[in-house]
Formats: sequence, structure tokens, C-alpha cells
Amino acid sequence: MRPSLLLTLPMLPWLLAGAGCSSPALGIPESWKRVVLVELFTSQGCSSCPPADALAREFPRLGFGPAKVLPLSFHVDYWDGLGWKDPFASVAFRRRQEWYAQSGKLRDPDGQSGMRGLYTPQMIVNGAVHFSGQRRDAALSEIRRAAGRSSLVTLSAEAAIAGQVISVSARVAPEAGIDTSEDWRLIVALISKSARTHVMHGENGGEILDEAAIVRGLSDRLPISFASQSRLDATVVKPPDLRWAD
Repeated sequence: MRPSLLLTLPMLPWLLAGAGCSSPALGIPESWKRVVLVELFTSQGCSSCPPADALAREFPRLGFGPAKVLPLSFHVDYWDGLGWKDPFASVAFRRRQEWYAQSGKLRDPDGQSGMRGLYTPQMIVNGAVHFSGQRRDAALSEIRRAAGRSSLVTLSAEAAIAGQVISVSARVAPEAGIDTSEDWRLIVALISKSARTHVMHGENGGEILDEAAIVRGLSDRLPISFASQSRLDATVVKPPDLRWAD
């Protein structure tokens, strides 16, 4: 498995701010050591996905704001043949889920290793623990657990926009405990804050779906060398239907 650092825009300022703390809520530990990455693999063509999408939208209300939890919703394309083509689905997002499945590094909340095939809705917390996105209690528990572990890197970055392209310059420095011999990569993600879709056909036909933190673009996977202080430069192209303000 290649470890990866996933940098997101337009949430970049919050991610770079590190692990800020506000008043504890819902049993959140006072020592919040890192921004916790929560990846949701979902589809508008999957009838079991709306509850997981709702949970991703609900994180700020639960006290898991962007300085603490960073949700990313990846819409996969393998449900598109069931009557509704998800407008946010991409083969690149399916390949990211396949990469996780093939890594052999994921475990479930009970400690069972591995992942049998692709499924939705799937939540993955900090690239390590996976479970159904409908398991609200598991999600909140794993987020709190991950928040207590120190980050393995320090990340700084700057972004610039030219036309429909975002260019990002990033620097990554190792922290104590990191295994620098592993094949670390940096990825930049462009997200849409929210979207509302009237689904006309398929398993969710007739429903209006509200979704948050929708990934709309990914950069290449850039190799990181901790032996040098070299700068990493990445680009992401904004889809034409996404406004910069969103």
C-alpha cells in the first residue's frame, strides 16, 4: 500500500490550520491532535447511500467541524448502469476505492483485516478503518479514536487559480513515528461544498438528494521524498459545471 496525504480545496485553509480545538461536544476528547480524514464512497444510484450522505453533512452539527474532521465524498461509477447515471461519479474515484481494497491494510472496527470486494456506502477513517457508512456509532467512535493519534507529517501549501486550473505548491516534513521508507504520495482534491440533485430514475428515483463535500477532481499521485526539502507541485482542473464560489 502506498500511504498518501490528501490535500483538499477549498477546505485548504482549515486543513493547514492543524488540529484546533473548540468546546468539547458529544464526548470529543479535549486533546484533538489531528484533522481526521473521513472518505465516503457513495453513489446516487445506491438506495442505501442517502443515510451515509446525511451523516457526512451532519458532522459540523455534531461538533466535528472542518478543523477536526474533513469528509470527502467519492461518487463511484459502478452503479451507473442501474437506471441513473450519477453526475458526480468518476472512474478515478472507483480506482481509489479499488486501491484501498487491494492494499490489504484496511481493517474493520472489530480488528478484522481486509476488504472483500467494493461496496457502497463505505466509510474509511484516516486510511485505516472501513465500515458501512450507515453505521453512525462506528463512524463517531473511529473518528474520536483517530483524533487522539498524532499526525505523522507537517504539511504546508499555497494555491493559485488560473482559468479553470488550481496549481498547488506543497511542502511535507516528517514527524516522529513515521516510516519514511514507505512509498508516500501527495494528492490534491477539489471538492464541492454541497449539492442538491433530483434523481429521476434508478433505486433513488423520485428522491431529492442533498450531499456534501463532493470530490470533483484529483491530482496525480506525487511521490514524496523526505530526504530532501523539495517542493511538490500539483494541479487540479475544475469541472465546468462547478462554480469557484461553491
